[in-house]
Amino acid sequence: MSKISVVKCNDYSKAQDAVERAVELIGGISSFIKPGEKILIKPNLLAPRDPKEAVTTHPEIVRAVIKLVKKAKAIPIVGDSPGGSIRDIKNLWRITGMINVCDDEGAELIQFEAAGAQSIDIGDKNIRKVTFSKAVLDCDGIINIPKLKTHSLMSYTGGIKNFYGCIPGLLKVEYHKYTSKIRDFSTLLANIYKFLEPKIRFSLIDAVIAMDGTGPSGGNIKELDFIAASHDTAALDAYILNALNYNISKYYLFKKLKISKHDVSKFEIAGDNINDLIFSGFEFPRTRILDKLPKSLVIFLGKFLWIQPEINESVCRKCLVCGKSCPVKAIYINKFNFPSVDRSKCISCFCCHEMCPYKAIDFKKSLLAKLFIKDDRKKNTKKMQSN
Repeated sequence: MSKISVVKCNDYSKAQDAVERAVELIGGISSFIKPGEKILIKPNLLAPRDPKEAVTTHPEIVRAVIKLVKKAKAIPIVGDSPGGSIRDIKNLWRITGMINVCDDEGAELIQFEAAGAQSIDIGDKNIRKVTFSKAVLDCDGIINIPKLKTHSLMSYTGGIKNFYGCIPGLLKVEYHKYTSKIRDFSTLLANIYKFLEPKIRFSLIDAVIAMDGTGPSGGNIKELDFIAASHDTAALDAYILNALNYNISKYYLFKKLKISKHDVSKFEIAGDNINDLIFSGFEFPRTRILDKLPKSLVIFLGKFLWIQPEINESVCRKCLVCGKSCPVKAIYINKFNFPSVDRSKCISCFCCHEMCPYKAIDFKKSLLAKLFIKDDRKKNTKKMQSN
């Protein structure tokens, strides 16, 4: 039976005690790692954003895990591969707080791209061989510490999605070209997770401050005030999504991993009651309506029912991160010297939205899509104004 711990934590100054309790409730650190082992601590470092923006795993959570690994007399290393094209990795480490934490705690901070890579056949039908950083392949074990956020393609990014960062550099973007549909990308994520599962010691999700709306970088900050941990990452994701009132029976990733809503009721839960902590108005993005319709109806409505990214020129700063992040080169410079999206090329993977550092990517909808899909940003703005 999968065991999950939930611990209340309403301030990152209390992260050390909360992390220790969460890990103790699922068996204690010594039950997961042995002295002398090299343990990769894998946070979510999507982009160079301040921890207060809820885009990346908070450094105090990372600090707490480093201390636990050292307490078990193992060797902690910290690493991730950020999305898009990040040339100045040290700037990302500085802004996200990773340099200070690793310097303070004496942990090695590694760049996945610099560690080398190896391509491996993991049985995915779309990607013949998936390339992993050798930092991931060469470690003895992985402690996964994702951030709880929504995601414009997957609806939710948590434990399993965080392992996509084990793929170095722009290959993550390239793979989106072949897995732009939810089913294909979910299958790839499931295969990556199953391949790495023997190395995964446990996952601990940072939900002290989380993100809803149009995540994973442009949404709204939500104070959920908890962390949760489990040896079973898939169970942890399913439990949290269910608590957020998402119908997990329709979540294709769980279908691939054979997890149902009935299974969630069987999980052993230790610690605090998550239902007392979850923010009741948590909003998921509504951008993938075609993936939820029968194939015959998609064929009939496809050209009339679509959502694609659109660049807001009043916000855009012309950094061109969006263009570098697009796997199909659908973003070009228009006559006004701003980036624009070529709708004939766009595959609606929303990599540009994910990586834009200025929240300049909006969603353009067809007339039919406007009738079916409400705008989360406007909805949340009205809600905030009424409070």
